[in-house]
Amino acid sequence: MKPLSSASSRELNVCGWQAVSMLFARHPAEVRRLFFDAATGKRAGELCSQLAGQKKVYRQVEAAELEKIAGTKLHGGIVAIIGERPLNKVTREVLAAWGQTKAPLLLLDRVSNANNVGAIVRTAAFFGVQSIIVPDHPAQALPGEAAYRVAEGGMEFVNFYRVPSLPGFCAELKRTHYLIGTSLRGNQLSPSAVRERGLPRPPAIILGNEEKGIVPEVATQCDRLVKIPGVETVESLNVSAAAAVLCWEFFGRRG
Repeated sequence: MKPLSSASSRELNVCGWQAVSMLFARHPAEVRRLFFDAATGKRAGELCSQLAGQKKVYRQVEAAELEKIAGTKLHGGIVAIIGERPLNKVTREVLAAWGQTKAPLLLLDRVSNANNVGAIVRTAAFFGVQSIIVPDHPAQALPGEAAYRVAEGGMEFVNFYRVPSLPGFCAELKRTHYLIGTSLRGNQLSPSAVRERGLPRPPAIILGNEEKGIVPEVATQCDRLVKIPGVETVESLNVSAAAAVLCWEFFGRRG
């Protein structure tokens, strides 16, 4: 996730070796301070050298202090502190660029669990999806510390955009993209059946809330609703698992 500005006064902890090392690889100037335990310090030499050159703080600390700094036991032995990254706005220029490049897109409709957001980001990065759009709604989880940790470095490859109204945005987006949502109702086609029939425009996948799914106002804007087939011993997949299936089907199987 590329920063819009490095001047944010609010800070965010990036925890775990994979997330921190990818942060240093992609956006090293964002790191303000670095803390690690003795075990992780053995492989953090290069990261420390980068910070030393910028005259920034880095320090080995005891386990209890690292947990206090991280605010969680799930810190993976290392914590990098960055400024909170603002969400991007979708301008006409951004919309035009997505249309021209046939950019793969993910839209989240009130996905409320931060761990799910992180897992979706990891999947998006794996399949080369660089843009995720979320609504300005209190039920929508944003890319915070838990999401960064679960994304395992994926945040450094994905940009988040926030729109005032997801239904209104979908009405605009469908001019350039084919909107695909998920539904448990009715006899919907499977993702593979939709892909095999061919798409008239590049796909944009919409993922709904963990309990309620896609809201009706968004569902009506979809060009196609799909249902991931299973043996139906349980009702559905977790939203992050569904994201992986759909990204593979529409973004991974391009050949």
